Amino acid sequence: MKVFMKIIFCAAVFLSIFTFGGCTARDGYGDKSLKIPAHSDVMVIENKNNGGNIFDIKGDRLIKEKTSGNNILDLAYNVQKSVYVYLVNEGGTEKNGSRIVILHRGVKSEIKDFFAAKDIKMSPGGDKIACRVYENSSLGSAQGMKVYGLESKKYIKLKSKVLVSGNLYQWLDDHRIIYYGSMEGMKNSDAIYLYDFNKDREQVYLSDMGGYCTYFAAAGSNLLILLQNGSESNLYYYNHKTGKFQFLSDEIGQIYVSAADSKNKCIFFIGKDEGNADSVYKFSQEEIEVSRITYDFPKDVSRYGGIVQGKNGKVYFAGTGGAENGQDVFMYDPSDGSVNIISDHEGIYNIYFGRN
Repeated sequence: MKVFMKIIFCAAVFLSIFTFGGCTARDGYGDKSLKIPAHSDVMVIENKNNGGNIFDIKGDRLIKEKTSGNNILDLAYNVQKSVYVYLVNEGGTEKNGSRIVILHRGVKSEIKDFFAAKDIKMSPGGDKIACRVYENSSLGSAQGMKVYGLESKKYIKLKSKVLVSGNLYQWLDDHRIIYYGSMEGMKNSDAIYLYDFNKDREQVYLSDMGGYCTYFAAAGSNLLILLQNGSESNLYYYNHKTGKFQFLSDEIGQIYVSAADSKNKCIFFIGKDEGNADSVYKFSQEEIEVSRITYDFPKDVSRYGGIVQGKNGKVYFAGTGGAENGQDVFMYDPSDGSVNIISDHEGIYNIYFGRN
């Protein structure tokens, strides 16, 4: 896995990164007051060589913003709380590392006490972020998952010896996060652990899985989990209350990203099948089954373009729909099962969801 994510060029809400110069205090953080922008719950960022475009999705249309920016690698935001956290290249190039820029309560601040960071995940209430950081450009310099409090502007120290595996961590709620890893120096300690920040305590959430976890997604307190045993990959549904696994499929070799629909008790995800095709799938908690949504349209789904479900219930993702090499933005409507292109030109797109 590459240390750095593919450069994503961004716009609009992030104009402040170029308009306002950040002061740097001795502790490595800078603060600047500014106007926090407001956007829709689904944002689309188009990567362009000479900058970038940002779109809000409104009424099944992409509405282009007037301003633009660049060098954005990742984004996490909460519309309701007016919190935006994004990862930006240092000096406009990946080889120089990255920093985290935070727009919170009308103030811009930065975290840059590392060489590079990635995989930013925000708590539902928008008061914490989890990410993984590196001391230098080497994969061996990974420091694992870190949690940062946006109110305190400080890292939250975890009483844990777990080495978290890659980006396998997810918030259950505002004060609990789960992650897969193993105890440092302890054999057979592979498990999914839970950290409760209210109790400042770690505990095992799921162990004895019968394989290595390569992906999981929370569905309430339950899990959709992909386990690898040798050359085989099996997808399961784990009921946390009963402690039982239910087999779902042995045809999905990898899952890249997912979006949970708590209202209708399902999870949408982008996965790879045995034929190496990347497609959109739906897991239903009520029916305990996985169904494939996309086949020939789009021809290819972008595994790293993101998948989100808006508050309107529709699911958005990027993929290749035409004869050219560019991508379009697609919308899946669960009410009628239709898949439609909503972008008016091809590009390279990334899609993000902000709690509203």
